Amino acid sequence: MEHHTEAVLMSLTSLRADLDRFVADLREGSVPVARQRALAARLIEVGDLLDEHADQQAAGRNGHGGLTLEDLDDR
Repeated sequence: MEHHTEAVLMSLTSLRADLDRFVADLREGSVPVARQRALAARLIEVGDLLDEHADQQAAGRNGHGGLTLEDLDDR
C-alpha cells in the first residue's frame, strides 16, 4: 500500500472514532460550539487529503480514473 493511501486510511479511521462520539453527544444535545467547529475543521482537512489522494490516483491513470472500454456506454 502506498504511503499516501496509508495516511488517508489513518485519518479516516481516526475521524470515524471521533464522529461516533460526536454523533452520540449531538443526539444528547451536549456539543459545545468550539467542539463543533473543531470537528468541522478536521472534516475539511480529511476531505482535502482524500481529494489529493484521488487526484494522484487519477493522474496515475492519465485522468481516466481506471475506466476501461467495457465501462463505456455504447449508445
